[in-house]
Formats: sequence, structure tokens, C-alpha cells
Amino acid sequence: MPEPALTVLTRFGGAGPLSRLLGLDRSAVHRWALPKSRGGSGGLVPAKHHLRLLALATAQGVTLSAADLVGTANVAGEPPKAGADDG
Repeated sequence: MPEPALTVLTRFGGAGPLSRLLGLDRSAVHRWALPKSRGGSGGLVPAKHHLRLLALATAQGVTLSAADLVGTANVAGEPPKAGADDG
């Protein structure tokens, strides 16, 4: 499962529990972790859910930061992974 979806799904106990908290279909949440070639978001959590996820994390006692939602590998100076989309 690609990051940052892996982090979010793991911390909330999987796509099922998280989808119930968000009021979304389980398959929609599961697609965050799928590669784009399989109809997913390539490991990205849609930005429209970020604020709600942070609020839910606080309410549920789940450790989650804004950095967890967007990933920080490139910000930390690590080289991009092979196949990264340069835009």
C-alpha cells in the first residue's frame, strides 16, 4: 500500500473502520491505496478529506499530522522514487 494512504489506513484500523467514521463507501477509501493504473489515487489521500481526518484523529485519539496526510519524503531532501511523476 503506497504512502501516505498506508499511514492513514493503518492508524484508523483499515478502510472499513475509516469509511464508517467518514461516512464514505469502503471502496472509495480503499482506492486511496491503489495505484492509479488500477483506478486508485496512487497512495494519495484526497485533500478534501484532510481537515476532517485530522479532526477525527483528535476525537478518536489517533496520532495523525498534516505531514502524515501529504507525505514528507521529498521535503526532507530524499530523492524522488523511480517513476515519480514530474508533472
